[in-house]
Amino acid sequence: MTDPTINSHKKGRNPKWHKDEIILALNLYFDKNRGSIDAKNEKIIALSMTLNKLPLAIERNDESKFRNVNGVCLKLSNFLAIDPTYNGTGMLSYSKLDKELFDKYFNDHVNLNKEVARIMTTIEK
Repeated sequence: MTDPTINSHKKGRNPKWHKDEIILALNLYFDKNRGSIDAKNEKIIALSMTLNKLPLAIERNDESKFRNVNGVCLKLSNFLAIDPTYNGTGMLSYSKLDKELFDKYFNDHVNLNKEVARIMTTIEK
């Protein structure tokens, strides 16, 4: 049976984020030195590059738009909407999986870091 998160997306749009991608994004979101959520942030640019190196079986309709810097900024802004410590609104288009993983790792950065380390071993340098 195929994982529904892998290829279930509308034609012309990027596919839903995979669990491993969300975990990497959460790792940056929770980084106290993350900086602002904008397309000029070097850490966001680096995360975009890392996401594009993940060996996931995801159909990419448009390589130039797949997990690009703007998409990473939107994902981080989704987390703002979930974050109980954030006083603003954030982007309310977060997924069920975004919320599930945010809640799981919000107070468990040790296990988040273990997951990030596991994911990073899958990327060929």
